[in-house]
Amino acid sequence: MAAPQSGQRPPIAAEAYLRALADHGIDFFFANPGTDFPPIVEAFTRAKKTNAKVPKPVLVPHENLAVAMAHGAYLMNGKPQAVMVHVNVGTANTINNLTNLSRDRVPLILAAGRTPISEKGKFGSRSRPIHWAQEMFDQAGMVRELVKWDYELRSADQIGDVVSRGVDVAMAHPRGPVYMVLPREPLSAPLAEPIAPIKPRPQAPATYPDPKSIATLAEWIASAERPLIIAATLPTEAVSILAHLAERCAIPVVTHNPRSVCMPSSHPMHFGFEPGALLTDADLVISLESDVPWIPHLQHPPAGCHVAHIAEDPLFCAIRCAAFRATFRCRPVSSIR
Repeated sequence: MAAPQSGQRPPIAAEAYLRALADHGIDFFFANPGTDFPPIVEAFTRAKKTNAKVPKPVLVPHENLAVAMAHGAYLMNGKPQAVMVHVNVGTANTINNLTNLSRDRVPLILAAGRTPISEKGKFGSRSRPIHWAQEMFDQAGMVRELVKWDYELRSADQIGDVVSRGVDVAMAHPRGPVYMVLPREPLSAPLAEPIAPIKPRPQAPATYPDPKSIATLAEWIASAERPLIIAATLPTEAVSILAHLAERCAIPVVTHNPRSVCMPSSHPMHFGFEPGALLTDADLVISLESDVPWIPHLQHPPAGCHVAHIAEDPLFCAIRCAAFRATFRCRPVSSIR
């Protein structure tokens, strides 16, 4: 590629960062800025002048709200989302809702600045007293239990690869948030080459349940006298399918601790929100994307009852202790979105 003409300002890493997000289908950039944002502000200013491809900036007054807005945007469009906050304090303010996104498997690119690395001698070096107080030994340590991957940008020329890696990991099933730390010096550093568009890498194909497992579950449903479905989270396209199955096979559905609409409450087979006596009398329980299908010290399925857990991660590996009985585990088609 040709070098920039004499007198033309070279692109900076922040411009490449925003372009890489847009190239990966990210439409919005939810932000709560601080002293680490000058490169981002500069990048958006340049993009406005040149009509460059960037996400739409959305200024949000609190970091927790920014993450919640990204959560809602994903539920609406199924695309990865981007939030950027201010260093360690902004990151800390995201943790409440970041926990929700982690458990709900939302592919979020959460980025935060970092107090400038250098005290002097570099463009972007520390310029405010707070830059000493805000440095941490391990800034990403605050969120490491909640994200699938974290990385701190080391040099400007790797920004495109870092974004691609972050999106790939966030979108890989089971999906979830990732965390990027963007120090001010490399984010504001000039690039040696013009910014080139990034072609997103292919995602891994969807996985499918074992046909033998499906046949086994179908036999259990056909022979059950008191079946019960407990659901917590379903993709939109599965709601009508569950309603049809429940009505055709006369299976009561309990939406226990639901995080999305699994069945309209007006449906005749919707049996409320607590498993109660239905659970203790069931001879087949099918748990659909339910991390806590019942409260063990309050009720549990009777001895001899088949218990089928169907979920993208039927073990719910992010939960440290979960001893719910299971005689069957299965993953549905993983293309949730």
